[in-house]
Amino acid sequence: MDRKKNIFLGMLLLGINGILIGVVVDSVMLSVIAGLLGTTMGAVIGWLGGLRYILTVCGGVALGAIIGWQSGDQDILIISAGTGGAMAGMIANQIESFMGK
Repeated sequence: MDRKKNIFLGMLLLGINGILIGVVVDSVMLSVIAGLLGTTMGAVIGWLGGLRYILTVCGGVALGAIIGWQSGDQDILIISAGTGGAMAGMIANQIESFMGK
């Protein structure tokens, strides 16, 4: 995949992720700020060629959010989504180190 596609995909994935953080917390201002920060981070990671890393982390966040959502508590949802993303980030680092670029 070429670099432009990686950049746009990274911006899309992390921008949506940031917006959803604001939606869960129920704050329009946070949705805008987190969406802009996510878009910026996604562009940088996409520019560096880390699409596989982004997809792994987003999958971990989604899995953690699904598990936390089942509890019915908003605080547990936020914590489990963050934990899922952190764990997936460590797994993604291992995948990147073994597969290389």
